[in-house]
Amino acid sequence: MHIESGVVDGAKMFLSYATAAGSLGLAAKMARDTVRHDGGVRALASRSLATTALVFAFFQVLPHYPVGV
Repeated sequence: MHIESGVVDGAKMFLSYATAAGSLGLAAKMARDTVRHDGGVRALASRSLATTALVFAFFQVLPHYPVGV
């Protein structure tokens, strides 16, 4: 994908980096809390696997649009 020059200025780039850092920090905190209080690494891994399977099913398996004429 190509974005034309000048479309994304510095303020938008800063906001995108700040949002990514905040999201990563929140995800790390939630993972740490799950490991400490909710069953350890096994619980975190099983929840992550279940979530990955559900996202794959909802976005890749379920939608079937007609193709062709």
